[in-house]
This record gives sequence, C-alpha cells and structure tokens, in this order.
Amino acid sequence: MFAAREQGDAAAESCEAKYKALAPVAIKMPYREFDQSPEGWRKLGNCWTESSLLLKRYVAKLEYEVRGIRWHLAQTLAMNGDTAAAIESALLSLQPTELQQRSNFSWNTYALATVAFLRDDRAAFDVQFEAHRTAAAAHPENKNNLEVLTRMADCFGKPYKFAYVGMCNAAPEPAAQLK
Repeated sequence: MFAAREQGDAAAESCEAKYKALAPVAIKMPYREFDQSPEGWRKLGNCWTESSLLLKRYVAKLEYEVRGIRWHLAQTLAMNGDTAAAIESALLSLQPTELQQRSNFSWNTYALATVAFLRDDRAAFDVQFEAHRTAAAAHPENKNNLEVLTRMADCFGKPYKFAYVGMCNAAPEPAAQLK
C-alpha cells in the first residue's frame, strides 16, 4: 500500500512538472495546434487534473480574445448604423468576472455606457458614465475610454459615428435615393 502511494505521489509530481513545462508554450499556440496536435494539451497524457487546468486557461484566453473582437464588431456595426446588431455584439463583449477579478480596468462600465448611448437611454448612460469617471480617477488605464464617453455625452442623441469622434454638429448623411 505504501509503495502504491509513493508511486501515486511521484505521478502527481510528474504531472505537475509536465504542466509547468508545457503551459507557458501551449497557452500561446494557435487553436488547432493547441487542440489537435500532440504538442498541445494532449502532451499531458493521463494527467487529467493538469489537462483540465490548461484547457480552462486556454478557454479563458480565447473568450477574452473573442470579447475584444465582438467589441470591435459592435463598433463597426454602430458606425454603419446597425444599432440592434451593435448592441447585441457589445453585450457579448462584457467581462462576466470583472467584479470578482477586482481589475483596475473597468471594461463593463464603458461597454454598458456605449450600449445605453446606442439605446438612446440617457439615464442608463449617465449611471455608467459616472461609474467609469470614478474608475478613471482611480486608475489611469480607464482614461482613454472616458474620453470617448465624454464625447458621447456631449453628443448624446447623435449618430454613434459622429459622437465617437466628437463631431456633434456634423450634418447627417443624405438618405439614399430610391430608384
């Protein structure tokens, strides 16, 4: 029994060592290589705990990257006037664990203020704008987005593509002519 326990401890240490060696390299791999090649997470073999840990880290990384892409999609949709689709994509960019992470970067206040702007909901915008202003006062990394929100506050009710850059008095584009 004692010998079996020692073997189990050695296997656990071996799995931990494999994880420590593989994780920094694997987390940077392109998706297909990480998921399908023998050099990705599969290199951990029967180290199921470590495999699960590495896979969770990779999923979190992908989700973070996808949230960023969703945000930029939301911005381009809003610039193009597709407000409903922009709102949908912007909401998918929210960081669900932002409060638990106690991050200095306040993403959700910026995204939710933008959604309120797109919905033309001044009260909701003001709540998120003030929350973001507080975050920017506490942590400088929030100041760039505060500048965008300030322009949006000044141009509230104007199209996003003008408000984003602070062109509150820009003439609206003429409607397309039906032929």
